[in-house]
Amino acid sequence: MVYGATARILFPVALVALVGAGVWGYQEHNEKNSVLIKAENSYQRAFHDLTYHVDKLHDELGKALVVNSRRQMTPTLTSVWRLAYAAQSDVGQLPLTLMPFSKTEEMLSRVADFSYRVAVRDLDKQPLTEKEYGTLKSLHKHSADIQNELRKVQSNVINNQLRWMDVETALASDDKKSDNTIVDGFQTIEKKVQEYPDLDWGVGIQSLDKKKQQRIKGLDGKTITKEDAQRIATEFLRDKAKGARIEVDENGQGQQYNAFSVRVSSPDQKHTTHLDVTKRGGKVVWMMNERAVGKETIDMKQGEELGRKFLEHRGFKDMAVTETDSYGNSAVYTFVPMKDGVRIYPDSMTVQVALDNGEVTGFNATEYLFNNKQRTLPKPRITKEEARKKVNPSVKVTSERLALIEGKNDGNEVLVWEMACDFDNSPYMIYINAENGEEEEVVKMDTGKGDRAER
Repeated sequence: MVYGATARILFPVALVALVGAGVWGYQEHNEKNSVLIKAENSYQRAFHDLTYHVDKLHDELGKALVVNSRRQMTPTLTSVWRLAYAAQSDVGQLPLTLMPFSKTEEMLSRVADFSYRVAVRDLDKQPLTEKEYGTLKSLHKHSADIQNELRKVQSNVINNQLRWMDVETALASDDKKSDNTIVDGFQTIEKKVQEYPDLDWGVGIQSLDKKKQQRIKGLDGKTITKEDAQRIATEFLRDKAKGARIEVDENGQGQQYNAFSVRVSSPDQKHTTHLDVTKRGGKVVWMMNERAVGKETIDMKQGEELGRKFLEHRGFKDMAVTETDSYGNSAVYTFVPMKDGVRIYPDSMTVQVALDNGEVTGFNATEYLFNNKQRTLPKPRITKEEARKKVNPSVKVTSERLALIEGKNDGNEVLVWEMACDFDNSPYMIYINAENGEEEEVVKMDTGKGDRAER
C-alpha cells in the first residue's frame, strides 16, 4: 500500500519532468537550428555579395582602362576603391580562417589603396604613368581570373545546394570525405594570386605600406567588441543610423589592421553604408555611402563648410582645407589639422560631400590614423623673410605659412615655409626647409572647378 501511494505521487511528478525535459529539448533543438540557419544565411549573403562585388570590380577596372578624361577617371577609380574594400569585407565574413586566403585579401587591400591614392590626386597635373596603366591592366586580368573562379563556385553552390556550415565543419575537423567544392574553389583562387608576378604599385603605395607597418603599434586603446563597433558606427553616422539594419563582422587575416567591418542598410533598403572600425581603440578608418547623388543644389564652398562641421562633430577640430575636387555632383575635400598655426600635412583625411543635399557620403582617415601622434614641433631657424630670399627672384611670393610635410627623399617629417607663388600667371607652391633653407618641393597648382586649392 505504501509503495502504491508513493507511486501515485511520483508518477505525475515524473511525467511532468519528462514532458518538461522534452519541451526543453525541443526548444533547445529549435534554438540551435535557428542559430545555424542564421549563420548559414549570413555566409550565403557574404559569398554572393563577394561574387557581385568582384564582378563590378572587374567592370570598373575595365572602364578605367577605356576612359580618357580625369572627370571620368576619378569616379571610376573611386568605385574601384569602394568595391575592393567591399569585397575584402565580404571575404572576412566567410568561414575561411582555417585555410590560407591572405594573399587574395592582401591583393584586394592593395587594389583599394592603389585606386584611392590615384583617385584623390589631380590627374590633370599628374596623369596615370605607363607603369600605373600597366598595373591597371594586370589588375583587370587578375580580377577576371578571380571572377571566373568565383562564378564556378557560385554555380556549384546553387546547383548542388551546398552549405557553408558544412565547409566550416569540414575545415574544423579536416574531414577529407566531405564535399570540399567550395574549399577547393577558394584554394584555387589563392594559388592563382600567389602565382601572379609582383606588380609595381608605385612609390606612394610602398610608402603607405611602410607607414602602416610603422604605425600599426600606434593604434592604442582597449580591444573593442562587436557590440562596441556597432555603437561606434551608430554614433559616427548619427541620424543616418536610425531605423537602419546594422551588421558587424570581423575582417579577414589579410587586412593590415584588425578591424570590424560594419554594414548599415537604410530602412528603405535603397542604399548601404560601409565602415571599418579598428579593434584596438575603436577608430573609424573609413566610411562610404553607396547612394546615387542627384542634381547639385549647393556650391563647393557650402560643401566645404558641411564637411568641416562633420569633422568638428566627430572631434576633429582646427582643420584646414588643403585640396578640393569634384565629380559626379560630389565634392571631395582634403583636411589637415593645425597645431600652433602649422599645417600638419601627414595627418590628412578626406571627406566626400554630396552636392545634392550636403550629406557626407565618404570619409577616409587612413593617413591620419597611421601618422597622427604627439609631436613637439621644432622652431623655425630661418624667418619667412629669409625663406622668401631662397625663392627664385623671378617668382612673385604672395603669402607664406609654416607647414609640416614628409620629405621626398627619406619620408621624414620636415618643417617648411609653404610659399604661395605666382609665375607667368600660373600659381605654384614652393616649400622651403625652415631649418636649413633648402628647397624641399615645388608644386604647380591649377585653377578650375574641382582643382586642388592648396598643396
